[in-house]
Amino acid sequence: GNGRSASSRKYSCVTLSPRQLNTRNLVSYEKQQVPADAIMFITAKGIRICVRANQPWVQTAISRIDGRRAAKRK
Repeated sequence: GNGRSASSRKYSCVTLSPRQLNTRNLVSYEKQQVPADAIMFITAKGIRICVRANQPWVQTAISRIDGRRAAKRK
């Protein structure tokens, strides 16, 4: 092989969604720094949606997802 793995082509946020998402549909998230400070939420259907990180509902959604992950570990 040429040493390039698929993971190097990481999905990054290009467009940010202006709408608020239903946090129940969100199963995961990734922090993005490029091209803007954003959060990429991943829905239960596997759809990736990027939003601006500095919105209050986004912080709430992140803490909910973190809480759900913590609960699963027990």
